Amino acid sequence: LIGRMEKVQVEFVSANPTGPLNVVSARAAAVGDALVRILRRIGCEAKSEFYVNDGGTQVELLGESLKARFREALGEKVALPEGGYPGGYLVSIADKVGILAHGADKRVAEERAAGVSPALKDELGHIDGFLEKTITARVDERETIRGHFEEYFAFRQSLDPKRIDLWVPLYICHLSSLGLTRTEILFRLQWIELFRDNLRSDGGAQAATGGEPVHVSAPLFLGETVKGVGFDFARFAVSEIVEMQKESLASFGCRPDGGVEFDTWVHESSFKDEVGNVLEALVSDGRFVVEKEGAVWLKGGEEGEEDEWVIRRSTGQPTYFLSDIAYHVDKRKRGFDRVIDIWGPDHHGHVGRMQTAMQIASEVIPGLEIPDGWLEVLIAQQVNLVKQGKRVQMSKRAGEYVTLDDVLKEIAPDPAHPRTGADVARFFFLMRRCNSHLDFDLDLAKKMSDENPVYYVQYAHARISSIIEFARQNGFAEMPPASADLSLLVSDEATELMRGVAVFDDLVIGSAQALEPHRIPVYLIDLAGKFHRFYHNHRVVTDDRALSEARLYLCYAVRTILRSALSLIGISAPTSM
Repeated sequence: LIGRMEKVQVEFVSANPTGPLNVVSARAAAVGDALVRILRRIGCEAKSEFYVNDGGTQVELLGESLKARFREALGEKVALPEGGYPGGYLVSIADKVGILAHGADKRVAEERAAGVSPALKDELGHIDGFLEKTITARVDERETIRGHFEEYFAFRQSLDPKRIDLWVPLYICHLSSLGLTRTEILFRLQWIELFRDNLRSDGGAQAATGGEPVHVSAPLFLGETVKGVGFDFARFAVSEIVEMQKESLASFGCRPDGGVEFDTWVHESSFKDEVGNVLEALVSDGRFVVEKEGAVWLKGGEEGEEDEWVIRRSTGQPTYFLSDIAYHVDKRKRGFDRVIDIWGPDHHGHVGRMQTAMQIASEVIPGLEIPDGWLEVLIAQQVNLVKQGKRVQMSKRAGEYVTLDDVLKEIAPDPAHPRTGADVARFFFLMRRCNSHLDFDLDLAKKMSDENPVYYVQYAHARISSIIEFARQNGFAEMPPASADLSLLVSDEATELMRGVAVFDDLVIGSAQALEPHRIPVYLIDLAGKFHRFYHNHRVVTDDRALSEARLYLCYAVRTILRSALSLIGISAPTSM
């Protein structure tokens, strides 16, 4: 494993795109991010991935829930759909839909007041000159914007001429079906408006000076005025919530390289073709499936759990299990030698099914060749938040629950900057094996004292930095000379500290091989303790220059290890506290 550049994929968090990230997802984020860093440290080509489950009934309910919130914003009294999502975050997303609708109404009024709209052929003839004049610095940016215009031109060309003055709300509905966020939709519209205004100023149609207010966009968005046309509330909700999740993950880190970032984000909806191909391969082979009552089962389920092995319902719809199989088949086709998934506690029963399904897929899909043990699954167990000795209730009553953002804000030394709580949160989430339940003590997390293990470790690094700076100011080199006589370090405390430094590389290798990143914070607490005992008993900078150089050399080595270990788990190493 070591140094072989094995291609490893680590998929983690992968929270449903139906709401903010909760604390279990936060724990998975800390574990997964640390694991990727550790695997890279030992020579693996490790890639991180987030899987967006944007299909099925849950997303349909999400869309209906957002539509209900939008109707509420219009002043209607409407109930949420049964089983829908009552969380307040959908209210803010509905407000964004409202802003789009309001802006579209304004543009429709202006179009109607102008009385004439530039012909599409006139627009096409001016686009290259406009882009060259407007975007001079970056060719790649110009090509991106040009692609947006080509999409717009194609859409305009498809419109019924009678609806040309409604092009903005209609185009917004089209863009929503592509899964774009409000920011992305507005970005496209702003460029189009800039171009059209520029075209008018060059002698085209006169710009509108105003007009009677119109209110056509809201009913159009709701699908009430144009048959087959409406705003895609489900896709828009997913896109906005995924952006919300990305922002939360970006804030989950204090180091210069920021929070948790993924090499790739993939969507379940992008695997529709693969789902069909996998189903066809399984059914055509016939050895591992059974068809009854119109549904298709994968063989392997024990008595009493057969229903959990359904891959195609009697309605003809694929199950989540089949989508997951197709997704993992795609992972293998992308060339990963090994795949590590980190799932939540409610997925424990899915592990054996997926590993069996991968072996079956290897049998029926030519060239797939999935080796034994290719898919490994870690379960990120439940997190119990504890405050004043009591568990914090985390129920979803009224759609509200404790989120990653809530925790960061609660434990941040500066509540105005929640990111400052990320170091503590990461460390606490990693202190135990991820398959063990974790009690997260919020009161301890907020303490700025040796009782807090994060403070204890970071203070060791800051103290060494202070010692090295003091030594520099007193004539010692910032880097102790290689000729320093380490044989002078004979005290029990110095010997223990050297032993702590010496085991670091083996510890990292063992942590990577066992997929146990919790070993790093445990090691850090122990090493910090060894240093604090050494410092308490031995002055580093003394009148004995040779002894001082030896002790500085040891301090420098300890600081290097502390910084490296903290970096592996995504935590900052402050030089002063």
